[in-house]
Amino acid sequence: MVLLAKALSGGHVPVGALLMRKRVYEAVFDRMDRAVVHGSTFGKNDLAMAAGIVTLDLLTEGGIMANGARAGERLLRNLSAMVKRFEFLQDVRGKGLMIGLQFGPPQSMKLKLSWNMIEAVTKGLFCQLITIPLFRDHKILTQVAGHGSHTIKLLPPLILTDEDCAWIEHAFAEAIAGSHEVPGAAWSLGKTLVGHAMRASA
Repeated sequence: MVLLAKALSGGHVPVGALLMRKRVYEAVFDRMDRAVVHGSTFGKNDLAMAAGIVTLDLLTEGGIMANGARAGERLLRNLSAMVKRFEFLQDVRGKGLMIGLQFGPPQSMKLKLSWNMIEAVTKGLFCQLITIPLFRDHKILTQVAGHGSHTIKLLPPLILTDEDCAWIEHAFAEAIAGSHEVPGAAWSLGKTLVGHAMRASA
């Protein structure tokens, strides 16, 4: 059984669905005495079902999946090309529009000292030097993959346009370039983050 929710209505109304093979349905839900009827605030309403059906139609017939695949290939290609330009950027990987940018220690001594300083306070803190400027300066919301992780997740919508891709690529290039300018605005932010982290751990 697979439970679907959240994006099933395109984000417009709460909706969920339970998928299963027919033989599973017949073994579990084909009679009322074996089925569990669950009621909830958003349960079993026509609006949610209509929204879900329209969303599935658009995904299969509206070219949205193909657009997402095309945009994802472009972003992966162009973000991956940045690995050669920026020491902190180690790898770019993903599938479709689920993309991860992995950062790590650089080779040059000046950048390595800066990396070690910020990472000594809290492992994974470096990524905030990228995520904060992305949001503050470019209005792009990203997320670090987990506590202590050096991978930034990018999960844009499937309806991404070429203009959106160019905007994302430019924003990442600018934010990552800023992290390579020592001293610079990004590292002023780094000092602030280090101060907050040290006060929080005290």
